[in-house]
Amino acid sequence: MRITNLMMITNTIRNINSAARRLNEAQERIASEKNISLPSDDPVVATRSIKYRNYVARIEQYQKNAEDAASWQEVTEGALSDLNDVVTQVRTLTAKASAGTMTANDLAAIKSEISELRDQAIEIMNTTYGDRYIFGGFSTAEPPYEVVSTTVGDTVTFKDKWLSLCGVAASDIADTDISSFYAANAANIYTTASAQSIRYNIGFDTEATVNIEGQDVTGEGAGNLFDTFAKLFVALDGATSYKSYDAGTGSVTTAAIDGIDALLDDLDANLDRIETVQATLGARMNYVSDVAERLASDYTTYTTLMSTNEDIDIGKATMEETTAQTVYQASLSVGAKAITKTLVDYMA
Repeated sequence: MRITNLMMITNTIRNINSAARRLNEAQERIASEKNISLPSDDPVVATRSIKYRNYVARIEQYQKNAEDAASWQEVTEGALSDLNDVVTQVRTLTAKASAGTMTANDLAAIKSEISELRDQAIEIMNTTYGDRYIFGGFSTAEPPYEVVSTTVGDTVTFKDKWLSLCGVAASDIADTDISSFYAANAANIYTTASAQSIRYNIGFDTEATVNIEGQDVTGEGAGNLFDTFAKLFVALDGATSYKSYDAGTGSVTTAAIDGIDALLDDLDANLDRIETVQATLGARMNYVSDVAERLASDYTTYTTLMSTNEDIDIGKATMEETTAQTVYQASLSVGAKAITKTLVDYMA
């Protein structure tokens, strides 16, 4: 087979282009620090890259969700701790008021202080995380607790419903007024229907409840925290009884208050309920913390896999670039000798 000059020139140009392409690819890898630029460069690496990037993106979102969940829970924990402190202060004042040495003025001063503590308790139960009220269940846009003045005395409502309708009324309020008020508002009593749990997706098929519902903290119906406050106000005014409406019999009943110290048991019951909720929240916070630790470990694992799959070995890449540069220069040198001048170069 005869080798013509054209064949030599064509092969030389092809080899030079091949060497140039190899050098360009080596330089691109160093510049980008990636093994491939296009999926077609290595479909296997590209497929793995898509999978690992998807995992990492999901983990990053889960980590953000876990961080938000933990923040909500920390705000709730702080609020519950503050409420516990408030009720403990109320208990201390109640024990002080039960001493036989208190004058009418002393009791009035204690009642004023406890009234301020009740307002603090309401403010605490209207705590927000961002712009969301944390104790309102799904009703996060409006403050869940409010003091409402009525014909049968001040009452605290929860999500615009009565926590305890005519549960504690002063003994000097007429029975007819209490019965009429109950009849007019009986359709608006708060009762827990189903849990309104706000859940965050914090992992692969993993959710965490971040909220505590207000009625679980303050109670509902007879014995709720604000009924206890109402009894204290009645007792500190010197009364030995209070009235309430009995829905079962449809009549007003009178309950005795056997001294201010008798209300310490009611306060203890409210403290026990708060502490039970704190324990429940603590367990949830531990769970979120454990999941966050696993997510951090998973993030490290998948980012390492992603880096191993995509990133170049800079030492190896530098050596390949040097080799490609040498080959390219050699091909140019050989080409210069192979592609000699033609007759055209001598035509004037």
